[in-house]
Amino acid sequence: MKIGGAIFILLILLAGGFYLLVSTGKIPNLFNKNKATSLGEQIYNQTKNPLEDKIPETNPFSKVNPFKGVYKNPFE
Repeated sequence: MKIGGAIFILLILLAGGFYLLVSTGKIPNLFNKNKATSLGEQIYNQTKNPLEDKIPETNPFSKVNPFKGVYKNPFE
């Protein structure tokens, strides 16, 4: 039981020390969301579907559905 308590206290002290080092800037923040984007993220953000506006509607039943607008789903 004494060993478990000592390990717990040691973990708390290590976590606090790490937090202090990150907050003072001595260790770079690994969880910073304002970092520069990677090459893969830049490529993903710049690409788009080239056929997005050129494909006609392929669902033949979207215009002939007699129940569309009649019943409102209470769970939506």
